Amino acid sequence: MRKKDWVMSANNQYPILTADLQVGFYYKLKSIKDIYFREALIKGIKKNKIADIDKELQLYVSDSALKKLATFSLRGETVFPLPILLQEDPFLLGYYRLLYGISQKEFYSKGPFGIFKSMEENGRLSQKAHNKLSDLCKSLIQTGESLVEQIDSFSLNMLNELQVLTVGPQLRGSKNNEYGQIAIQKTFSIIKDIVGPSVISSSPTTIEIKNDSGRIVEIKFSADPDIEIIEKLPTSSRGLLSIEVKGGKDLSNIHNRIGEAEKSHQKAKSRGYFEFMTIINTDFDYKLLHSESPTTSHFFNLDKITDKTNIEYQKFKEILSSIIGINI
Repeated sequence: MRKKDWVMSANNQYPILTADLQVGFYYKLKSIKDIYFREALIKGIKKNKIADIDKELQLYVSDSALKKLATFSLRGETVFPLPILLQEDPFLLGYYRLLYGISQKEFYSKGPFGIFKSMEENGRLSQKAHNKLSDLCKSLIQTGESLVEQIDSFSLNMLNELQVLTVGPQLRGSKNNEYGQIAIQKTFSIIKDIVGPSVISSSPTTIEIKNDSGRIVEIKFSADPDIEIIEKLPTSSRGLLSIEVKGGKDLSNIHNRIGEAEKSHQKAKSRGYFEFMTIINTDFDYKLLHSESPTTSHFFNLDKITDKTNIEYQKFKEILSSIIGINI
């Protein structure tokens, strides 16, 4: 815990420690839950025939390992990766890496597995990776069999706990723990919840939905602006919404942060965007802020749009659905 993360309590006897590190962990974990955890595996299984999955389990995994999992009412694919599943959903490589307790750096940088990195990061299976997919599964299945052999009890909750133990240090050590990144991740998570019924695909950094007109709309993290929403047209695309998120809580620097948001929105405007949101993490008069960022169409307070009972959340939801073109 760094000193700057302390806030002195009213009686000045003990500092009040912040929970911002854990907040960042929570929102990042929430955003990857349906990509690398049990939810993702369930979706992958549903896209395939059980008979086809069983054929590959028999082909790749030892009978003794499958029998041991069966004694705990678990199917083999909960622990062992199969080409049929990874082809359908390349993101699932992250599910098994986390389960085996292998860090990203160790897995993708220190061995021959670098060619598979795009599977976990972007959900993309290159031709080179596709050609080596069977060999990848054979290697990882041996790791999985070692895990099964040495652990005496299995359950879905236990497997999930092992994955969280692996992802924890990864998230805590990343830049997502900085105030600004926490706020951006939080906003992204709120948006994902709102558009949930319309989502057709997602990754840790991108959401794709189909709007009521049948067009694809992409919501993604961006360097400038923080979050951008783009509608894909048959021959091109157009920017719908530029979102700047300012996570700092100190009022003394609010004017600098709004100035930065204005510059980003102006750049987005020059690229054809026509709606602009600035989300702040402190209370301030929106009318005063608008004089410093006239390009901003809508100001919101992050704490208020996090609260689904707050009128600002309702307004945020209505404006977002209108811009994207979905009925919520």
